[in-house]
Amino acid sequence: MDYKVYLVNIGQENAFLGFNVGRSRTPFTIVGVPLDISSSFRSGCREAPTRIRTTSRSLELCSTITGLNIEKIGFEDLGNVVLPPGDVKESLNRIESIVKSLLEEGRIPILLGGEHTITLPSFKALSSLSRAPCLLVLDAHADLRNEYLGSRYNHATVIRRILDETQGYVLIVGARAISREEVDEYKRFRDRLDIVKLWQGSDIKEISKEIKSRMAKCAKVYISIDIDTLDPSYAPGVQTPEPLGVDPLSLLRILEAVVDHRVQAIDVVEVAPPYDPSDITSFLAAKIIIELAAMIYLHRGYGGEEYRC
Repeated sequence: MDYKVYLVNIGQENAFLGFNVGRSRTPFTIVGVPLDISSSFRSGCREAPTRIRTTSRSLELCSTITGLNIEKIGFEDLGNVVLPPGDVKESLNRIESIVKSLLEEGRIPILLGGEHTITLPSFKALSSLSRAPCLLVLDAHADLRNEYLGSRYNHATVIRRILDETQGYVLIVGARAISREEVDEYKRFRDRLDIVKLWQGSDIKEISKEIKSRMAKCAKVYISIDIDTLDPSYAPGVQTPEPLGVDPLSLLRILEAVVDHRVQAIDVVEVAPPYDPSDITSFLAAKIIIELAAMIYLHRGYGGEEYRC
């Protein structure tokens, strides 16, 4: 089945950045994934793909970190995944099908969540196509519970399910809210799971060095950014806020140090627009996507002088 039957077109003017470009011009494909089924505290992340796209249209497009002109590169935006109400399993199947097809087509998918559960099918798609896939997760939470509130497939169990259902290596960076159950699960999966501490005041150079060292064995990399990895003072519009996170520039500096040609897909999840005064968090999510795309583009060897600002 053609994966595009699971997507709803949002129109040129509503695309990320406000314009849509052809595949011959950009390697990046935006897909909105408004999954918001298992939220256990604050819901509303189903609105995030729309708000992130809307705020992106007001941002300037010279990358602060790389100096590349993202306006010249652009994004293909396929719109949003159509998700069957209340059906978690079928929703996950559709997401996996879409991401796998995009990867097979040589695209770099950029997913706008939605809750963090979307990382499970997306990483499974990469895992089915790669011998040594790695998941780099930046998140305030470990998401290692075996089940939560009677559910095995939700935002609090997503990393545990990834460890169960793939053979990939997982590196969690920034988990500062963890339960006793998750500590036990961490010990159980130490051969395929590491956690790097990151919070306010951390030495960003040392953190970056540790991440690079741990990911040296990775052939392909998927990056998942739960926006609550940032401190709530910078990103208040999240589903489960957790104090003592890092600032946005520190996050970007870490990404600058660790992103390279191995990155195959990314997602940005857990933005909750109903709790986001002045769209602060949506603006940050859009900015992070712009900067990440520029980093990936540069490391893929595309960024010639004509792409410079």
